[in-house]
Amino acid sequence: MNRNRLFSNMFALTMMLLLFTNCTGNKNSKPVSVDDLLTNAGSLIGETVIVDGLCTHVCAKSGMKLFLQGSDAAHILRAESDATLGKFDPENIGMQVRVRGRLVEERLDEAYLQDLEKQINDTTLVSHGEGGEGCETEQAAEGVAIGSSETERVNQLRQQIAERKAKEGKEYLSQYYLAAESCQIID
Repeated sequence: MNRNRLFSNMFALTMMLLLFTNCTGNKNSKPVSVDDLLTNAGSLIGETVIVDGLCTHVCAKSGMKLFLQGSDAAHILRAESDATLGKFDPENIGMQVRVRGRLVEERLDEAYLQDLEKQINDTTLVSHGEGGEGCETEQAAEGVAIGSSETERVNQLRQQIAERKAKEGKEYLSQYYLAAESCQIID
């Protein structure tokens, strides 16, 4: 009887482990390209993914943002670090890197833009570019014209939201980024 109970418990534990593994995002253990991730991002929100791409930029101000490029400059994904992972190494720039992290959707809507405008007007917005311009890499990732002022950025985002509303009925833009857990050069 003890042997049967032990077998049943082991079987149940094994099945729970298999179920848990499949439900926690581990099914996405194969690396994907930036292009593929951005194409399927809506269905992967909250999942842990592994993404390979060309590191084009590490934020010089904080070191906590790294940008991965896909097949061209129109396919850019931001990875954000935290205190646990620490700063990204600037030596990653120009290298093929692999980033593992949880995919996060940030929704930019009218309330977000109004808050951004308030920060600009109150001069509390932290700018990462030169002369009132935002970081060029961040602007490219957002689909905003390179060299735009923060006010121009808000206007361009507002226009993109209006276009999406007319096309899809959604009154927000989805910006995706990785909450990075690890990063390594794969060259």
